[in-house]
Amino acid sequence: MSISGINNYNNVLFQWQGQQLKGSTSSGSKSSSSSSLESLFGNTSMTSQLSSMVELTKYAMDAMGLGSDSRVTFNQITKYREQLQTEFSKSVKDGLANMGISDLAGLSFSLDKNGALTAVGDNASDRKAAQAWLDANPALGKDLRKALTEAGIDAEDAVDLRVSAAGKLSVINTTSDNIQAALDGKASLSADLRAALEKLGVDVSKGLSFQFDDQGNLAVSGDVEQAEAVNQWLADNPELADAVKAQLEKRNVDTSAVSLRLGGEGNVQISVNNAELSDIQAVLDQQGAVGKKLRDGLDGLGVDPNINFSIQVNDDGSVTIVSDHADRDKVQRFFDENPDLVKKYRQIETLSSIDDARKAMQIAPSDMRKRIQIESMSAWWADSGNANSYFGNYSGGNLSLLAGLNLNV
Repeated sequence: MSISGINNYNNVLFQWQGQQLKGSTSSGSKSSSSSSLESLFGNTSMTSQLSSMVELTKYAMDAMGLGSDSRVTFNQITKYREQLQTEFSKSVKDGLANMGISDLAGLSFSLDKNGALTAVGDNASDRKAAQAWLDANPALGKDLRKALTEAGIDAEDAVDLRVSAAGKLSVINTTSDNIQAALDGKASLSADLRAALEKLGVDVSKGLSFQFDDQGNLAVSGDVEQAEAVNQWLADNPELADAVKAQLEKRNVDTSAVSLRLGGEGNVQISVNNAELSDIQAVLDQQGAVGKKLRDGLDGLGVDPNINFSIQVNDDGSVTIVSDHADRDKVQRFFDENPDLVKKYRQIETLSSIDDARKAMQIAPSDMRKRIQIESMSAWWADSGNANSYFGNYSGGNLSLLAGLNLNV
């Protein structure tokens, strides 16, 4: 990503590009010092140029947080401007990167009875970006709720769902997720079961399933050679079964609706059958177009890191982004929502105009330091009301300002 500025000085105190600053002169013959100035600067008044230069320098000092009795050099102003540019570039880079969603898999969505979708997730930035897009595309949620209603699904209950990388919508079994979280919080129960099965010589590399029997006892399911020994261990060590039952009782779920599975690695995974959720999933399976639009829309929130654009400052202080890239409007919105960043850019632009002013005066920084000895700048600001309140004398290759100004440039 590259950023350039289109300097529009309509909003800046002084406009140096293409500007001809003129100062008042007497109708009489010019002094030798005036002739020297004219030979150096042509027809441009040195007094007018220095007046504008002082005002720009005063702006720079204000931006840098310096008082009128402070001292500042062109080098210090340049370094400060470079610091602002570095901060600005980093803020823009980070800000545009955060416009996208860093982890779409970490988001889920809740559909309320009115068809409004709400983004849910731990990452506040991702959640905010997704919600803004959802609010701008309300038809998606309304279409989903309409399809569910037509299928006879109760509209009073919220539906929680996820979207896969392929755009497939899946209903979330909240009960199953909550119980799973509780089991994950007691990982030692899974570890103990795995260790016991290994001692019994049971191969769990391909996974092993468990269910509650009619008496409420947890037992291995399927054709397992060591089933009797495994079931005996489960009866002698009921901690896992008791933990699951406690969670089921909290949610008024019968043990017959539950199955457990221990895979080759990780904790025991639980599944809770729910006929209503199955009906909802059947409806979502028919909403492929909605799921794809949701996924593609959220995926497209980010800004292309290779985008090139320019920044133009308008008369009212706002900025316009100039680019032929498809993400141009996203960048424009980013700056519209970050006025402090726009302010920093305007500071950079104005500080840059000081160097433009120096170049317009055709004086190198080293010559400027030798030729312009400004002492007591604050006195000049307090006493001068126009460009003729002081005068300069250019002689012998040196310029002296005869008003004792309190600033070194």
